Amino acid sequence: MVKKKMTKEELFLWKTHNDPQFYIENFLKIKDKNSNLIPFKLNNGQKEVMSAIKDNKKNNKPHKYIILKARQMGMSTLIQGLIFHNTITNQYKNSMIVSYEDKSTQNLFGMSKLFYDEIPAPIKPMLRHSNERALSFENPDNNERGKNPGLRSKLTVATAGSTNVGRSSTIHNLHVSEVAFFEKGQDTMLGLLQAVPDTNESMVFLESTANGVGDFFHTFWQSAVKGDNEFTPIFLPWFTEPEYSRPFRTHSERQQFSDEVNSITYDAKGYLIKTYEKELMEKHNLTLEQLNWRRWTVKNKTQGNEELFAQEYPATPEEAFISSGRPVFNIKSLKKYQTITKDPIKRGYLRYDDSGYVKFVDDKKGYISIWQDPIPEKFYVIGADVAEGLEHGDYSCAKVGDTETFDEVARWHGHIDPDLYGEELIKLGKYYNDAYLGVENNNHGLATLSTIKRLEYWNLYFSKNYDRISDTMTQKLGWTTNTKTKPLMIDKLAEFIREVYLGIYDDYTISEMFTYVIDDKGRTNAQTGCCDDTIIASAITLQLLLEGKGEMYVPEIPVDERPNRQIKEIVDPEFEEELKVEHSV
Repeated sequence: MVKKKMTKEELFLWKTHNDPQFYIENFLKIKDKNSNLIPFKLNNGQKEVMSAIKDNKKNNKPHKYIILKARQMGMSTLIQGLIFHNTITNQYKNSMIVSYEDKSTQNLFGMSKLFYDEIPAPIKPMLRHSNERALSFENPDNNERGKNPGLRSKLTVATAGSTNVGRSSTIHNLHVSEVAFFEKGQDTMLGLLQAVPDTNESMVFLESTANGVGDFFHTFWQSAVKGDNEFTPIFLPWFTEPEYSRPFRTHSERQQFSDEVNSITYDAKGYLIKTYEKELMEKHNLTLEQLNWRRWTVKNKTQGNEELFAQEYPATPEEAFISSGRPVFNIKSLKKYQTITKDPIKRGYLRYDDSGYVKFVDDKKGYISIWQDPIPEKFYVIGADVAEGLEHGDYSCAKVGDTETFDEVARWHGHIDPDLYGEELIKLGKYYNDAYLGVENNNHGLATLSTIKRLEYWNLYFSKNYDRISDTMTQKLGWTTNTKTKPLMIDKLAEFIREVYLGIYDDYTISEMFTYVIDDKGRTNAQTGCCDDTIIASAITLQLLLEGKGEMYVPEIPVDERPNRQIKEIVDPEFEEELKVEHSV
């Protein structure tokens, strides 16, 4: 059956109802920064969000979005336009706007009122109520409402602060603005999200600039990035906004600026050092005018504070969530790493083929990310951190290190039972030329090591411990992380990160390092709501890499006890018994 071609009038009506971008750019008006009333034309950042919405619609994914942004990107304006369009082109829609303070809430609501005032009369629905808290799209005539009720849709506003916001309603469209600044973000959002029906007809937008780490917004963002919730994460860096560019007054001024950005130096080892601005330009394809705006803004709007600029105008999500504790890793070095990170060349999992060899299988959702395939005859090491294996708990993580370049060339990362993790590590080890495998032997690591030992993988790391009573060195299968070894392994990793000696090309690892801090008691841990599994895996991997150079940490033996010490070439009996118990279970 041939579909009838729509007339121009029919196409216009269809697009008005079904194409929000068409509606927004043809019928809505906004105030610009100079208080002029202008047509609403989407900027670059707004177009990126619209693209994500279209992709979700095409792939039948929920219209739930969490947006991390730089300041003044026009996200609130876009979302108000989207929700306004959906509310006044459908019946029985209940939409809500929530912000962190009354002034912000009223500013957002004022946009919707302006939208309604300025849309053409032929597409303007009947309005029954218009006050400080609601727009009710119904027939205002009590006598006629029974015959012609109107849309019976409603757009309301609320201010965060009460845990009861939204609990008594069904909310089809929800806009939560600057959620990172909610005093009781988790409690407020629990009530709001429960009110939204779990259908693809609903729309939820959580948008905010960052406000440190560990709050609801940061935790929820991290979950969205990991795929642990169904929200689509969208990050909009400062250079997305075309206005964030500052022209030079003269050609000579531009040339001087260019010379400063492109200047190079060499360190003591002869390695080339570029300026951070140059690396930023190359990583994100920036212009000198954009960098000029950045430098001007740091001086004039963030009091010369680079970290404050990064929080307000981030280039990466990690910059946005500036750590509120004392960071373990040098922030400038981490920013330098961000200029060299890159996507893995492939992602997937490993399996045995019919002949018993380990083969790589491409899978976008696979546990393994690879930056460099194994090179024949090359010697690799693997450092592995072991988690409990719960679906929403910590992740198990392993890093593959190149002993010649000190590059991390692959990463295993995911939720898995500890015993099954042992099987995965064996496959990873075999894939990388029977790599030297060091597995953390604390807690759940016992089950992982039990599997590895049972399946007779041969190239295993043993930690060395001095026994004062027997005056011997004992070997214990796996890497032991305790109060003595952890500070040393983390300090060594921090040293290599500071000097950019360790090749890390994984954005996710660098993001965890931004939120790894020293607490009030001097201990190193991930901040609340953050993870450190990739960090521990990197620290173990580095220790294995250093072993070949004779720089690995070994428990110090007092000088007067050294002459008669012996090496005991057996597994620690106590640990052997632990393995037996674990295996019997």
